[in-house]
Amino acid sequence: MIETGTRDGFIIRPLEYFEKMYDCLGPKHMKILMAYYDGKPISGVIPIFYGNKTWYLYGASSNNHRNLMPNYLLQWEMIKMAIERKDDIYDFRGVSGVVDENHPQYGLYRFKQGFGATFTEFIGEVYYPFKPLTYKLYRFSEKLFRTLRQLKMKLKK
Repeated sequence: MIETGTRDGFIIRPLEYFEKMYDCLGPKHMKILMAYYDGKPISGVIPIFYGNKTWYLYGASSNNHRNLMPNYLLQWEMIKMAIERKDDIYDFRGVSGVVDENHPQYGLYRFKQGFGATFTEFIGEVYYPFKPLTYKLYRFSEKLFRTLRQLKMKLKK
């Protein structure tokens, strides 16, 4: 997860986050699937199962052996689990909604489309801040966090 987050600019959650999630959901509603090469982990995914639906919740991959495309294998394994469960829906979860090849998350969209996914657009969220000052501080801190993360990534290069 750390490798993927650093490489692709995703938020990196601490191990405790996933342990708590598993404590609350697993093993009935959550699995952890891993792909290995020469005994070393090169990719992992977390599907969530609930009702008649399987969600692709998290995925991560090593920078090593990406040419083996382990993420495709793990997607297929999750899809097979959904079929075995007789789920009505396998949900790849979100993409940005921008299908422009120049968009930074176009690769994620292309990956999911490669499985024949149907793009479903939802109405979105409406947010009304009950505490306007707190909300402004939150928005500022969010922008500051992203700016600092980008700066950190540029300095590492």
